[in-house]
Amino acid sequence: MYPSSSLSYTHVPSKRSLTVYGNSTLSIEPNICKITLGINTESKNVTTAQQENASTHQQVVTSILGLGVPSANIQTIDYTIFPQYDYVENKQVFKSYKVTHLLSILVETIQLAGTVIDTAVQNGANQVTSIHFDVSNRSDHYEQALQKAIKDSLSKAKAIAETLRITIDPIPVKVLEIPSGSNVPIPLAKVSFAEVGGVSTNLEPGQLMIEAKVEAKFSY
Repeated sequence: MYPSSSLSYTHVPSKRSLTVYGNSTLSIEPNICKITLGINTESKNVTTAQQENASTHQQVVTSILGLGVPSANIQTIDYTIFPQYDYVENKQVFKSYKVTHLLSILVETIQLAGTVIDTAVQNGANQVTSIHFDVSNRSDHYEQALQKAIKDSLSKAKAIAETLRITIDPIPVKVLEIPSGSNVPIPLAKVSFAEVGGVSTNLEPGQLMIEAKVEAKFSY
């Protein structure tokens, strides 16, 4: 004889889910500026070109420090020496050596950016490669945008659920942050360089767009 036993089976339907995308964009006024400028010198003698460049570099840096920019905010990002050639009757003829010293300058008082450029040029800088505007507390703004993006995903999920007459769990079972290519410092949109007569360089920073995107899955 076998002991009596009972077997029961209950079917529990698996939960279904819907996936939505939420996004949010904040328009922020930039408060810092990163300027890349350079000193170019040329001479038939490479040592002379280097020495002239070093002297001008020191003068440019000293003048920028005099504006209150910390030394930690001034960084060499490139230094090159290249021979220059002319072409005479299809022949390459040595002309000179060109020395280029590029500096990256972080200006934390954005109103000072134009003055930094003018001062650097007046003291020997002869190349402005790029000007980018940004915000010092970018991560804080991004977190705000991320919170709004998650709320946007929930709002969309509720709208879909209402249309389909279903009830969703408001707590998502999965949230995926989607990288956004728009969250980079913005290049200068408009610049007019100083002219003879004491006219200052004017910079227009515009607005910085900080975007957050998420993919959220809700069960029902």
